[in-house]
Amino acid sequence: MKIHNHSISRLLLVIFFVVSILPGCSQKQNKNTSEKFDEYTNQLFVDEITSNTINLHYTLAYPENYGIDNYTPTLGDFSIDELDQYTDNLLSMKEELSKFQYNELTKDQQLTYDIIADYLDTELSASDLYLYDEILSPTVGYQAQLPILLAEYTFRTEKDIEDYLALSAQIDSIFSTLIEYEQAKSAAGLFMADFAVDDVVSQMEDFIASPTENYMIDVFNDKIDNFSGLSSEKKQQYKDKNYEIVTTSIVPAYQKLIDELSSLKGTGRNPGGLCYFPQGDIYYKYLVKTKTGSSKTVKQLKQKTENFILDALTEMSELYIEYPNIIDQFDTYTFDLTDPNEILQDLIKKIEADFPKVPDVNYTIKYVHKSMEEDSSPAFFLTPPIDDMKNNIIYINNKYLDDEIYPTLAHEGYPGHLYQNVYTNSKNLPLVRNLFGSSGYSEGWATYVEHYSYSISGLDTNLAKLLSLNAAASLGLYAYVDLSVNYDGWDQDEVASYLSMFGFDDEEIANEIFKSMVEEPANYLSYFIGYMEFLELREEAEKLAGNNFSLKEFHDIILTLGPAPFDILSKHMEDKLKTK
Repeated sequence: MKIHNHSISRLLLVIFFVVSILPGCSQKQNKNTSEKFDEYTNQLFVDEITSNTINLHYTLAYPENYGIDNYTPTLGDFSIDELDQYTDNLLSMKEELSKFQYNELTKDQQLTYDIIADYLDTELSASDLYLYDEILSPTVGYQAQLPILLAEYTFRTEKDIEDYLALSAQIDSIFSTLIEYEQAKSAAGLFMADFAVDDVVSQMEDFIASPTENYMIDVFNDKIDNFSGLSSEKKQQYKDKNYEIVTTSIVPAYQKLIDELSSLKGTGRNPGGLCYFPQGDIYYKYLVKTKTGSSKTVKQLKQKTENFILDALTEMSELYIEYPNIIDQFDTYTFDLTDPNEILQDLIKKIEADFPKVPDVNYTIKYVHKSMEEDSSPAFFLTPPIDDMKNNIIYINNKYLDDEIYPTLAHEGYPGHLYQNVYTNSKNLPLVRNLFGSSGYSEGWATYVEHYSYSISGLDTNLAKLLSLNAAASLGLYAYVDLSVNYDGWDQDEVASYLSMFGFDDEEIANEIFKSMVEEPANYLSYFIGYMEFLELREEAEKLAGNNFSLKEFHDIILTLGPAPFDILSKHMEDKLKTK
């Protein structure tokens, strides 16, 4: 769980190259180029990771072991002045990157180079459209995620506690820059729709409804009580300090943001998808690329999504016809296992056939604090720092606990997020790769293995297939509506009409879906498009390997390459398969 500051600080590192044409110097030159590239990427990592302490904390448990021990706790910078420098910063990065001779880099370095170059080109395609970003939204917005990230801020040392309090005290100032940002959006005619204001305001009002009982107080106190090495007096001092910050700084900051957003309500000129903004189609194309990691056009993705849904429905119909009793099973099925720990142990054992062995790590099942249930997901994996991968936490929200716990834990645990993070991290990827993670890769992988888990869940084979198809088609519907609302301009009626074709006739639900696509565009695409891209990669690998195809080897290659845009994964996967 990380918050990525959209703005990248200007790099100070300048790389110089000495080109030699002497025959005996070619090996030395290659070595120097390789070393210089590592120096460049390592410095890039340090510069960026220290610009946001939450990112730093969730990436490195012990930053001092990486030479990072002199930093000032900061939430980053969302100011308009900083965002105005964004294009120049990107161009500066691109210029520095272009100085490296690609063919003089190792294969692994070429992969890193490709990822950075792709990131820069993608960002530059919409770098002047930063006011089209919506930092505030009901569920994945900054104001909704920040308290959760702070609440889950691990206290390993007393400095972590001090950093936490320093960061919490900055919420007031960071919200002031967010207000300026939203005012700038309003002035440019890019402010959010009225219903989005209502939803964001409602979320914030719920968060501060009981200031003295806020979960940032409850969770902090629990962590302080469990922190060893502090006197009772010191613990109370920290509790009192946090209480003061929450009640006299954070709650007023949220109230001020509520008031300012409410005053801007009515200035939003577009109650529909992004395509209705002047350059909204350009921005949406950029957003789809960043959210999915797919190089396909929006039109191609929409066509593929439609085809996927129709194919899934056809397969489901065939199952209904061939196995009539499956309808009753579909309505009454239950998984054999419901205890989270038993499910994870079952998954660990059953995935051995198709997934490479992962290093042994610990995991803990925790339940979302009752005061956080309303604002938290049904379940989530708390991504551990790369230097503390042995300790993993999966959170379950009791409010949403249901019969789908088996595939949910496959998504979050094995062979999903937990497994993927541990396995990829065991391959010692360059530190800089942590700056260029892909939600399309991570959520696509987790969705891919979630559907795989139905086949090993112990359910009847045909029922398992039906459940997987139904879940995938449902997710595809959300993705198709997102693409249609934000690229083609569908309104509420068109969304309702489309969903009614699949038996969803509740107009209120259709309206809520429409609103969610406007408020948080491309959110569902990370899951569905990422999932489709993994299926395509597997098909590609099967064609390349022929009779020698191994599902376990495919998974090993993809996980070893790590998070990257899918066309880059395809290129480097092909190289590895040809080498093998």
